[in-house]
Amino acid sequence: MKQRAVTLVEICLALTILVVALIPLMRMSSSDAVTVIETEKIQMAERILESIKTELTAMPFKRFYERIDAEGTNAAEEAGPFALSDGFYPISLSEVLEIQKKYKDFAVVGTWSFLLKEGKPDKTMVQTDISCSFSRAGNAPPVVRNKSFLIVKP
Repeated sequence: MKQRAVTLVEICLALTILVVALIPLMRMSSSDAVTVIETEKIQMAERILESIKTELTAMPFKRFYERIDAEGTNAAEEAGPFALSDGFYPISLSEVLEIQKKYKDFAVVGTWSFLLKEGKPDKTMVQTDISCSFSRAGNAPPVVRNKSFLIVKP
């Protein structure tokens, strides 16, 4: 009987074939992970924007006037835009801060302004624009989700 041994060349060839087969699988796996993270960030951004919208539409309309008075702006002459500070959405702000613990690149900014009617600010309607942004993997441009809505004085 003749015994056959595995040579070092055969082992190297087998390892090379294994590595060549595993590289595409690993790339697919890592791109899937990036997609999952980006999808999670998009869902968070949409949830935050909707939460801010709900919070702003539920607050008393007079808070817009109070905010202008606090800033020393004459609302009769100026329509805006004014910065949408986090004082307008304290509940949603806590959500944003929680998300920023996990994803440091998450940011929310917004503005609000009175609509113009015949060249003068109409103090019964407020246009609100909010943006939520975060970076993407690699050198891809950041993702920005926007929400615009109108708040009408009851």
